[in-house]
Amino acid sequence: MDISRRSFLKGAALSALGVAAAGVMPAAEAKAEETKAPVSANPDWLGEAPVIDASQISETWKTDLLIVGAGNGGMMAASVAADNGVDFRVIEQNSVVCDTRHWYGAINSSAAKAAGVEVDIAKLRSEASRYTSGKMDQRVLNVWINESAAMHDYLAPILEEAGLVCDFANDKELEVEHHTQYYCPPQQHFWGDYNPPRNNLLQQRIESKGYYIDFNTSLVELVKDGDRVTGAIAQNLNTGAYILIEAAWGVLLATGGYEGNPEMVEALAPIIPKCVTACSFYPSNKGMGIKAAIWAGAEHDLEAAPMIFDRGLVAPGVDAGYVTDNQGNKVFPGTVRQFNPGTQPFLKVDRDGVRFMDESQPYNDAVHAAARRKGGVYCQVFDSNVASDVQRFFTLGCSALTRMQGDNLVPNTIEPQVEAGLVKKADTLEDLADQLGFTGKAKENFLATCARYNELYDMQEDVDFGKPAYRLSELRNPPYYGLWLGGSLLCTGDALWINEDMQVLTPERDVIEGLYATGNCAGTTFVDNYPELFPGMCLGRNLTFAKHVVEKLISDGMPTGKGPSMSAPTAEDNSTTAEGCKDGTYTATGRGINGDIPVTVEIKGGKIVSIDADVSGETPSLGGVAAPQLIDSIVAANGTVGVDVVSGSTITCEGILNAVNSCLAQAK
Repeated sequence: MDISRRSFLKGAALSALGVAAAGVMPAAEAKAEETKAPVSANPDWLGEAPVIDASQISETWKTDLLIVGAGNGGMMAASVAADNGVDFRVIEQNSVVCDTRHWYGAINSSAAKAAGVEVDIAKLRSEASRYTSGKMDQRVLNVWINESAAMHDYLAPILEEAGLVCDFANDKELEVEHHTQYYCPPQQHFWGDYNPPRNNLLQQRIESKGYYIDFNTSLVELVKDGDRVTGAIAQNLNTGAYILIEAAWGVLLATGGYEGNPEMVEALAPIIPKCVTACSFYPSNKGMGIKAAIWAGAEHDLEAAPMIFDRGLVAPGVDAGYVTDNQGNKVFPGTVRQFNPGTQPFLKVDRDGVRFMDESQPYNDAVHAAARRKGGVYCQVFDSNVASDVQRFFTLGCSALTRMQGDNLVPNTIEPQVEAGLVKKADTLEDLADQLGFTGKAKENFLATCARYNELYDMQEDVDFGKPAYRLSELRNPPYYGLWLGGSLLCTGDALWINEDMQVLTPERDVIEGLYATGNCAGTTFVDNYPELFPGMCLGRNLTFAKHVVEKLISDGMPTGKGPSMSAPTAEDNSTTAEGCKDGTYTATGRGINGDIPVTVEIKGGKIVSIDADVSGETPSLGGVAAPQLIDSIVAANGTVGVDVVSGSTITCEGILNAVNSCLAQAK
């Protein structure tokens, strides 16, 4: 029987109504009658909703608002709720707040007014709809358009007080892709040097008001009373205990997308394994919030919307798609999260040595085109004029980081990858072709394509694909550089259907009372791709929606001025040193992003001699890179006192730190 993706999702949502209704309710509301589970039409990636018996619940929490996820949206909602004295709880499956995204888009903010620029809102709305072929909900888009300036005005004083400075991207009147008529509105707000991260600042902010985050606490399922979501069942990942959380006013899902779940990716977004080579995402985002909502009757977007940047640097011969690591996990093969120069509109050819597109396009265009080429990858080529070329190209968004390096681009970014063997460097194009793996007819094509590209440069007209003349470059000035690229996956944007108040909807477009979503588990905005020439839109939308949900609930009557109903637990600091420890080799295990991290610590004469941490199960471009840096810091400090996690790999680092602390405790 051929079942479409739409009927799969609809069947899953309908069957979930019965499963969720049979889940745990507060004891006083438990129903005596037996509920039969319906026949499942659920796809494998969704599975069945867990059935937790009332006898398995170890404790019950009562609150007005439950926020699931301590990431960008969750922490924004928590901060607004704390400012208003709302009784809320935040649960987070990881042991720390999630990494901060520092670029957000806001429309006609105070920063934009200070810069003397204004977004053409009608043009923006039309362009956003065009990206989706009209499949978005413009009423939902309007919330970001109309309320993101207030979001910026809320955050700006908090961030400025911490010493951060807003760099507003003011590229007035610059039509970055004039030949395609793409619009790039001046909306990007970037907050300096990332330190301190915004999510950590907001954590400190809510803690100063008596609130706290329940870390290592994972969503299991949503709880319903009739058609209304009244709370959730969560699990303490340290003890395994189940917790019933009663949320009188609602549950806000801020759990991210499904980019860390290969099974969901392969089922819902098959283009990803066709063209992606690297991971820029948060690996613990496995779609749990999306699945829990579908079990409770929600609808999911009907088409995928991955955010893929053209920066997945890999060695010659590596294909796009998943590979299996030594622990049996599906991972992408790239070891570099993002090679920023990959976005620059230099010559790009496929494995046959043939040019296949106008390279002056949004970030995902080359990647999507390569999905139809051999191996799902392509080769980028430039010469020693690379630094001056990118100044002329003047790309925007985060790709501007390449331009901002100026003369440091080659020594600081390109040459390190030459040393790593990922970027090839040669004095002749023929030698470069050999290093890149071109042989036979493909090599002939490659050399002919380079010669043709020089002809187009001399003509100052791309008669083959129509690239603007100012984004053409020549290949005549050795040394020459070449590299292979696929996509770097940041997140997925297809998610739960929502309305303009972020209320989650059923397949029949009815509201599921008490259930809200923000961020990458909230859909209805993106289709097929992410509008990458709207820099910061994804995060700006997330922060704006989170703020809107809390303020809407307050306007509907959610009590304010109450403060937290539960006192914060005493913080435990287990950091210690090897001073006074017995000689020996000690082992312990920490919890990483994808499972256990075995750690061995050797001590001699009160000093840490060596640390070995098996991070083979962690994401190579994140935890795999951060672990050696962290270990060096621990050895240098002779312990964990004062040692900070490496930004971007907090979960892996926390796991190693906890395991080292356990080893040192054994040696006392």
